[in-house]
Amino acid sequence: MQLWQEMEREGMEELIFCHDAHSGLRAIIAIHNTALGPALGGCRYWTYASEEEAVRDAMKLARGMTYKNAVSGLPYGGGKVVIWDLPFAKNAAPDEEGYGSVSGDPVAGDPGVEQRKAAGAEREVVAEEVSHHVDRNPDTDASRRAQRFRALGRCLERLNGRYVTGLDLGTTATDMDQIRLETAHVTDTTGSLGAQDDFTAEMTAYGVHIGIVTSLRQQGIASLQGIPVAVQGLGKVGYALCRYLHAAGARLIVADVVPERVQRALVQFSGAIPADPAHIHAADCKVFAPCALGGVLTPATVEELRCSIVAGAANNQLSERQLVAGRMQARGILYAPDYVLGAGGIISTAYELEGAGPDLIRQKVAGIAGTLSKVYAEAAQSAISTADAADRLAESILRLGYKK
Repeated sequence: MQLWQEMEREGMEELIFCHDAHSGLRAIIAIHNTALGPALGGCRYWTYASEEEAVRDAMKLARGMTYKNAVSGLPYGGGKVVIWDLPFAKNAAPDEEGYGSVSGDPVAGDPGVEQRKAAGAEREVVAEEVSHHVDRNPDTDASRRAQRFRALGRCLERLNGRYVTGLDLGTTATDMDQIRLETAHVTDTTGSLGAQDDFTAEMTAYGVHIGIVTSLRQQGIASLQGIPVAVQGLGKVGYALCRYLHAAGARLIVADVVPERVQRALVQFSGAIPADPAHIHAADCKVFAPCALGGVLTPATVEELRCSIVAGAANNQLSERQLVAGRMQARGILYAPDYVLGAGGIISTAYELEGAGPDLIRQKVAGIAGTLSKVYAEAAQSAISTADAADRLAESILRLGYKK
């Protein structure tokens, strides 16, 4: 990996590598852009196949946060921290796995080892539950985990507020509490809205719901009543989205790699039908809503789409951005850019930092409709893809700042 070239390509300001020998912490803090304010983005705890994969993920996620915060009108730049959760055995460096749940800017099921299958240009990512056949002491593991997050807090404190972190895939409010012991530059601690009753996931799902309704209206459809929507991924966000869609009268097609989640949805949402998680993108539907891990839209899968709208919560949905976005445009498929649609969680976090309550936060998340309408208008006026239109809007804000 040519690190400097990658940083230049992604437009990164900083990469900070954090290591703590006592706890076994291995973390990467990626600060992409601070033109609008301090970087704001979650802390991900994940098992990566390599150092290179961890670095690339941190940079890609940080860049996404820059654009998400900009188009959402937030006074924050983009950043992300990833903690590399390496499996460990006796007498090895202390790393653990399997704690936490999807929170913050959540887009997948419970954390686990990635099972990656490559077939030509197609890359599918599935999260599955795992366990390590090694001697484990849960109390010791929990203590090491706490030490790790305190060590990360010390790293963040040295940045003097240039980056504020919070919940993300694989982390919990308890982890954020440990960070708070060392620095004030953290959100989603115990007692905050972001840590209560899946509020952040709820707001993410609400924003996606608003975006789906906006996209349907763009195509002249006034209601979700009777509209078939295929939801891929039934984690916290995907399941909450299904609740909104079902209440509005949509016909649900659901899929998840965890069969119990699918069964729960079939019981909860009358009329819902199951689909194969690997092929739900090809379901005969009006809207395809990817709400699992990213990269589901590849040069191969985009040709199999039978929907007219793609609108979901997953981050980085396009495996080859220009090619896939161009093919959707050519096929007449309306793509709601993921970082516009999935901004509900970060909008919630940002406004809570300013002291806002749940009612005002919900109003701010509803503003996703206006942002998405601007993206669609720019795409139509300039004859470009909606992905390029969203980038153009975000980059204009980054250059010129927000209009007062």
